[in-house]
Amino acid sequence: MITPPTIEWDALAPDVVLLGAASLLLLLAVAVGGRGARDLSFLIGAGAFVGSLIATAQIWDSHGGSWSVLSDQLVVDRFANAVRVIVAGSGLLTLAVAYGWPRMRERGPEFVAFLVFAAAGMDLVSAASSFVSLFVALELFSITLYALCAFDVRSEASLEAGFKYLVLGSVGSAVLLYGAALLYGATGALDLAGIAKGLRADPTAPLALAGTAMVLAGLAFKVAVVPFHMWTPDVYEGAPSPVTGFMSAATKTAAFAILYRVTVAALPAEAQYWRPALAALAIVTMIGANVAALRQTNVKRMLAYSSVGHAGYLLMAIVAGSGAGKALLFYLACYAAMSVGSFAVIAVHEREIGGPATIESLRGWGFKRPTMAASLTVFLLSLGGFPPTAGFLAKLYLFSATVQADSTYLVIVGVVATVIGLGYYLKVGLSMFDRGSESGAMAELAPGAVFAGIATVVAAGVVLWLGVYPSDVLDWAGSAAASLVAAP
Repeated sequence: MITPPTIEWDALAPDVVLLGAASLLLLLAVAVGGRGARDLSFLIGAGAFVGSLIATAQIWDSHGGSWSVLSDQLVVDRFANAVRVIVAGSGLLTLAVAYGWPRMRERGPEFVAFLVFAAAGMDLVSAASSFVSLFVALELFSITLYALCAFDVRSEASLEAGFKYLVLGSVGSAVLLYGAALLYGATGALDLAGIAKGLRADPTAPLALAGTAMVLAGLAFKVAVVPFHMWTPDVYEGAPSPVTGFMSAATKTAAFAILYRVTVAALPAEAQYWRPALAALAIVTMIGANVAALRQTNVKRMLAYSSVGHAGYLLMAIVAGSGAGKALLFYLACYAAMSVGSFAVIAVHEREIGGPATIESLRGWGFKRPTMAASLTVFLLSLGGFPPTAGFLAKLYLFSATVQADSTYLVIVGVVATVIGLGYYLKVGLSMFDRGSESGAMAELAPGAVFAGIATVVAAGVVLWLGVYPSDVLDWAGSAAASLVAAP
C-alpha cells in the first residue's frame, strides 16, 4: 500500500496564507460582481502579505533552517524564506501603489487575488527542488501575471502587453520543460539532487548538454537577459504601472533565485560548459541593454531596459557560483525597493497627466511634486550605483564576489555598463528639476494616490537605509545563502 506523503504545514504556512487569501478574494469577486469592495480587497491582500511575513519569520530557524517538503518536491530553507520576504514586501508596496488606480476601484477583488496568487507561485518557485514542482509553480505565477498585464481591458497597450507576455512566456516555459525532459533522459531523475548525481557520472553526454542548455535558455526568458529579453520593453511599457513594478521586482527575485538554485544544486558538474555561456550573456546584456536605454524617451520603456541591464549584473553572481549567494540576495532586496519605488512614482505621474510618462512630461515636475520627484531621484541614483544608496553597496558586494571567483573581466564590463547607465538615469533626474520649464505650483496628492506616496517614501527610506546601514540585511542574506549551499 502506498503511503501518502506527510504535509509539513508549518513549512508551507506562508504559501497557505497567500493561497487561502487569494481564494477568498475570488469568492468575494463572485459575491460582489467584481465592483466595489476595493477597501476590503486591499485589507485582505495586505493581511495576506503580512501574514506571510510573520509565518516566514516563525519558521526561519526551524529544522536547522532547511528541510524537505512534500516528498522532496520542495526544500524550505532560509534561501527560499528570504525570497518570500522580498516578494511579500514587494506585494505590500504594490498594493499601496494600486490603491488609487481606477481599475482597482472597479475590479479590486480580482486584481488583488491575481497579485496574491502570483506571489504564492513565486514563493513556491524559489523552494522548488524538482523540475515537476518548478514547472507547476512557474505556471502558477506566470499565468496570473499574463492576466495582470492585460488587466486594463480598456487599454489596447495593456491587452497587447498581456498577449505578448503570454506568447513569449509560453515559449520560455516550453523550452524549460523540454530541457528538463532531456535531463531526465540523461540522468533518470527530475529532482535537482538526482540530476546532479547523474551528471557527475557522465557530464559530457549529448542529452545532458542539450538539456542543460535548454533549461538555462528557458530560465533566461524568465530573468530577461539578452537575447531572451525581447518581450520586456513592450510588456513593461504596456502593462499597468503597479503591475510593471511588481514584475520587475518580484519576478526577477523568484527567477534569479531558482536559476541560482538550479546551477548550484543540479548543474555543478557541467559548470565548465555553462559558466562561459552565461558570462557571455552577462556581457552582452549589461552593454546592450544600457546602450538601448539611452535612446528611450518613454520612462517605463527606459526602466525596462534598465531592468534587463540589472539582470546582466545579477548574472555575474550566477557565474561566480556558490560564493556569491549573499551578494545575489542583497542585490535582489535592494533592487526590489528601487524598482517598485520607481514605478510607483511613474504610476502617480501617469494618473496626473492621463498618458504615458516621458522625459518631456516630467520636465519641471519636481517643483510640483517635490517629495515624489526627490524619491524618484533617489531610486535613479541607486539604480546608477551612486553612494550612499543601496545600489552602490549592492554592486560593490556583487563585484567583490565576482572578483573573488576569478571573473574580474566581468567586473570591468560591469563598471563600463554602469557608466553608460548614468547617461539616462541622470537625464531623467535633471529633467524633473529643470528650472527653465513651466513648473507651476505645488499640488496635493489625490486621495487615492496618498497610499502610493506613502509606498514611495517607504521604498526610498529602505534604499537609503540599506546604503548607510546594510549590516543586518547582509547578515540575513549571508545566512540565507549558506543554507542553500549546505543543503544536501
